[in-house]
Amino acid sequence: MQDSSLDLSLQDKDLNFTFGPYMNPDGDMKFQEVFIGFKSEASGLLQQLASITKKKLEVISVVGMAGLGKTTLATRLYNDPYVMHYFYIRAWVTCSQVYRKKDLLLSILRSVSDITDDICEMDDNVVAHHLYRALMGRRYLIVIDDIWSNEAWDDFKRCFPDDNNGSKIMMTTRLKDVALHAQPEGNPLCLRFLTEEESFDLLRRKAFIWGIFSGNLSLIGKSISSKCRGLPLAIVVIAGILKNKYQVDWWEQVAESVSSYILSDEKQYMDTLALSYNHLPQHLRPLFLSFGAFPEDHDIIWLWITEGFILPDSTRKSLEDVAEHYLMDLVSRSLVVAGKKGSNGSIKTCRIHDLLHDLCLRKAEEENFSPDIYKYNKHSYTCPRFSQSNHVDVSITCDTSKLMRTLDLSSIELLVFPTELLQLVQLRYLELQFRTGNPPESISHLKELQTLIMSSRMHIVVPNNTWKMKHLKHFCIKSGVNLVNFSSVDDNSSLLEHLQTMSLVSPTRSCRHMLARTYNLQKLGLCGPMTTASGDLKFPDICHLKQLTTLKLLNTIPLCKVARLSDSFLFPETLKSLSLSNTYLGWKEAWAFEMIPNLEVLKLKFHAFVGNDWETRPEAFPHLKFLRLDELDIVTWTASRNHFPVLQRLQVWRCSYLMEIPEDFGNICTLEWIELSGCSDAAADSARDIMKEQGSNGNDWLKIRLNPGLTPS
Repeated sequence: MQDSSLDLSLQDKDLNFTFGPYMNPDGDMKFQEVFIGFKSEASGLLQQLASITKKKLEVISVVGMAGLGKTTLATRLYNDPYVMHYFYIRAWVTCSQVYRKKDLLLSILRSVSDITDDICEMDDNVVAHHLYRALMGRRYLIVIDDIWSNEAWDDFKRCFPDDNNGSKIMMTTRLKDVALHAQPEGNPLCLRFLTEEESFDLLRRKAFIWGIFSGNLSLIGKSISSKCRGLPLAIVVIAGILKNKYQVDWWEQVAESVSSYILSDEKQYMDTLALSYNHLPQHLRPLFLSFGAFPEDHDIIWLWITEGFILPDSTRKSLEDVAEHYLMDLVSRSLVVAGKKGSNGSIKTCRIHDLLHDLCLRKAEEENFSPDIYKYNKHSYTCPRFSQSNHVDVSITCDTSKLMRTLDLSSIELLVFPTELLQLVQLRYLELQFRTGNPPESISHLKELQTLIMSSRMHIVVPNNTWKMKHLKHFCIKSGVNLVNFSSVDDNSSLLEHLQTMSLVSPTRSCRHMLARTYNLQKLGLCGPMTTASGDLKFPDICHLKQLTTLKLLNTIPLCKVARLSDSFLFPETLKSLSLSNTYLGWKEAWAFEMIPNLEVLKLKFHAFVGNDWETRPEAFPHLKFLRLDELDIVTWTASRNHFPVLQRLQVWRCSYLMEIPEDFGNICTLEWIELSGCSDAAADSARDIMKEQGSNGNDWLKIRLNPGLTPS
């Protein structure tokens, strides 16, 4: 338990709203948005959140129109180290205009405790009761982002116990009445518009213009920022047009185009936001408009490729590389917001602001942009034949377009595979979720399919006809999988020579047989038993996969002894990212990955290695940039800067026996971030010493985060 008398010294705390990396709630690195203005407001909110004098459950509200920065401010406070240390539990949910109470309750509950399938099956009131009991007696912070109605608050409020321990609810809303309904005696923070000085500062920073402006450019920039009338979103979007372009005539052209509408009505400044679209290169326009169908958190790169939006680029190796470059371009123009980032810096999830989503829809209608994409809206149709909890009339889908390329039914649970889907002979992208059951052999009739994503609460049996889908590039399962009857396929032409991604599949004999005949895999995830009859660890042979860059291995059978690797086992030299879980290897086996020449990301999780001492080999990890140690029993770690010469980020989670981070890490000049969670005080002290050493060497950008709680894995 944390000390309830913790003195946070908030009165004089100066929030550092500047550039710099921080960890989002899911433990992934992302780069903080430039945060200008609202400094005094944020300080006041922080004092409210972490006040040790106010014990009663309190609702803190941030109110403002779209684009003012409500979510950005709430996110910054949610991730503040003081807040993370003060609250035992933190959870974030986005409510929006259309929501399902049960989904949001389960989302909060997942942040509090493990949930079972039985809980998922319960009705709303029972789930609410489980949440109430899970929160009892624990100091918590729940953020409800973008809440639209009094009724939505009434749906939630009975779930939050008041144990007089300083728990808080923070909500963001566009409607002050909703904030006052939640806390009638409260004083919601109504966000103001930025001042002209703040507006110009934000424009300058987001356009990446540092130092002193030339006289003309400064005057034009102030005119542009002034016409945005203090709305951060409008300023950020316009800055994306100006970014890294310093010609005076270009700035004058933008200044003449910027709408000077009064920003009291959201529709009135849509033309200002539309400027960013009008200045997009032609190849980026359909990519931006596609966010009208998929506003957030989807495998957008695969969707773009499926729709034919991505063309080969002689400067990059694959369509995926081209698409990722284009996505980064949209992010740099502030049209798309990067969410989670992978440990290698790639974007894992992204989203688009509500107003820019409206712009997508408007522009798509104006330009008659209608890609062959169908995403089921869980609130639209009913058809009890296929689904029990959320239903969809698949005949409507199939009648919509026999030429449809993309179909996403992941928001419903199918009881059986809808055979009507087999009519969609041009389908390239298919995402399904099963409650029970499996795809039929006839799924191979979808001969043009390139991406197949399936999820289920149960194991999925994949028919061997799947391997006759010659164009399949990405095959992803979000549950345990059995690959059956593959060994009976003798025809080499049935192999998936274009397959690039396969996860998470069980390493059965059939799977091993397939891997032996598949040479172009780039990403592979295996989840299942990886032991022999005698209890030894056995990885599948993958050294022949000369294109493999990403590998995840999760053993599901605990070993009774320290495991060894075969002397002949080799990881492919092309590997850039490796994740091992529950493999029970002794530290002497670390040779297998220490010398992988191109390895940049390494995650050792949940007894991946056992034993007290890890002595890193000389000249190990020549290119490693990211290292995560999670729930290992390591006590002493012997390493130097020569072992990790280019390390940038180090995460150590739940390694409670580790005595210290190697002292010489203070001399790794590339080190940017150290995070410790659930580790000993001695390890935390060593991290502080490393930061001091880095500071004495002139490295002022090293950040450390010491979080005594557990971080999601």
